[in-house]
Amino acid sequence: MQATVSFGGSRRPKYLQLRDLLADIVQQLPPGAAVPTERELCDRFGVSRSTVRQALDRLEAEQRIYRRQGSGTYVAEPKIEQPLELTSHTEYMRARGLHPASKLIEVSRAVADPEVATMLGLADGGEALTIQRVRLADGEPLALETLFLDAVRFEGIATELDETQSLYQLLHSRYGVDLASTEETIEAVLASEGEAELLGMLPGAPLLRLSRQSRDADGIPTEYVRSLYRGDRFRFRTHLERSVLVPPVALDVRLRAGVPEDAAGLAAVFVSAWRDSYPGIVADAILEALDEREIADWLRTLIAADGSTMTVAEAGSHELVGFCRHGGDPDDGRRGHVYSLYVAPGAGGRGLGRRLLAHALDDLQQRRLDPVTLWVFERNEPALRLYASFGFAPDGGRRVKPEYGADEIRLRRVGKSAP
Repeated sequence: MQATVSFGGSRRPKYLQLRDLLADIVQQLPPGAAVPTERELCDRFGVSRSTVRQALDRLEAEQRIYRRQGSGTYVAEPKIEQPLELTSHTEYMRARGLHPASKLIEVSRAVADPEVATMLGLADGGEALTIQRVRLADGEPLALETLFLDAVRFEGIATELDETQSLYQLLHSRYGVDLASTEETIEAVLASEGEAELLGMLPGAPLLRLSRQSRDADGIPTEYVRSLYRGDRFRFRTHLERSVLVPPVALDVRLRAGVPEDAAGLAAVFVSAWRDSYPGIVADAILEALDEREIADWLRTLIAADGSTMTVAEAGSHELVGFCRHGGDPDDGRRGHVYSLYVAPGAGGRGLGRRLLAHALDDLQQRRLDPVTLWVFERNEPALRLYASFGFAPDGGRRVKPEYGADEIRLRRVGKSAP
């Protein structure tokens, strides 16, 4: 029997100290090697079986080991660590010395659903190509990928994607398209029965779901991908540096009533705010088609009409940097309504939106228009947080305007003071 190890010099629980010792042992063993039995570990380290089990439970939760009922405990395969960067599965696996491959599950072409159409910048009725593949490395299934592409722009691409072909290389060589930027989200999910079967796992096993929208060098949406990575074989790495936050400089802004001559400046605010805030919410084709002259004519008519008030924010240089339009609710004249609230991107983050909204609510309160309603895009999370801080909450109203094609919800605020 080997000499016991003293655990008395630390305040950490004994099972965590044992976990550290066992982690060093496991690291020196090859994948698949047997870990000493619980009895052997008790004798070796002079601890109780309960302490050993807690230490092993921790290592199993960290996926450093795995247990087989009636057989024993074994060293798990090391996880593949992939940086969060714009590279393909094929390129990265080859760089690691692994043989990448893909198993094609399904290819289909159909009218894109609203989410996919938005992510690819497709017009209503636009078709998307859907390619579902299992991604492998050295023959082991690692991820289940569902790829969406503009079916017209990339006509015929499905026939050229073979088991070892890199999509990004094919986009470059066949279509002259190079990806330049991406936006990605990661969340933890559990494998369904079908997903588990394709990935060689048990149903309910942990997966990492990545959703990626990539754009080419011209800023055009090019691909939308949903990938499910095995949680026992993958982890992702990124490099972060702490930013020194500098308080924003306060704007020299005054609020005043809008006049028809403001229409052109307000149209510039409107277009820049939409294009800055609504990618991924409103289709890119709609954002690109915004015409400042048409919008200026529309705003000029609204300012001149009775029944609503246009408040504009004017910077010290007489530049218009925001506006808010409010008045009676079109569905019930006893209620107030906020029709629009926009701040130019360069003036954002300095409290101007809050100031405009508070001004409108004060005016509506003086006019005894209560409650106050407004419509907001359901996926516009920054706006939802702003309105919630003023006491607005969803009241169940929903709509989709054909010209925007995005879900809106109605918010209501009853007799509350602005913060």
